Amino acid sequence: MIVLSALLLFLVTGTVLAVNSFEDVFSHAVWGPSPQTTSTEIDLFRKMSFLPLAGRTESANFFLKTLDGQNRSLSQDRGNIILVNFWATWCPPCIREMPAMQRAYDKFKDRGFQIIAISVDQGNSDAVRKFTESLKLNFQILLDPENKVKQAYRVRALPTTYLIDRAGRVVAYGMGAREWDSEAAFDLIDHLLKEKG
Repeated sequence: MIVLSALLLFLVTGTVLAVNSFEDVFSHAVWGPSPQTTSTEIDLFRKMSFLPLAGRTESANFFLKTLDGQNRSLSQDRGNIILVNFWATWCPPCIREMPAMQRAYDKFKDRGFQIIAISVDQGNSDAVRKFTESLKLNFQILLDPENKVKQAYRVRALPTTYLIDRAGRVVAYGMGAREWDSEAAFDLIDHLLKEKG
């Protein structure tokens, strides 16, 4: 029955949640620095108001539609540092941080940095398309009009951002807008890009 429900959800909405539910990740997650976290790393996260996950754990995979109607999964970007950002066109803090996200993406994309911005706008994608075109955003925009992925990732406020390492594990999360083109953001992204395994 679960498989049939998941298939129906995908066919109707284009949304699929992987079997490894994020619910399980959160039930065992310990937020805050691990004993192995250095004071430098703690400072990098603190400056960006991110809460690190002690004992990184596998992120929940998902499949959503792009603005072009293509299916896209989180796992397609494994091997990169991924900034997953939940946002909406009606959210003023989201709107403010998008240009800075584009500048961070432009600076680091050639080093294996990806942004997946998940719009939780409901209805058709016209407003999202117009918004992204007006700001000339060229990082990945995915659509979650049913809020299934938003719910799976337990998003309580917009914007909410997760940082995912090259192995597909959740590194940290934060609620609220960030200055993604600041020195603190560049330092954090650079640090994550330099991490081994």
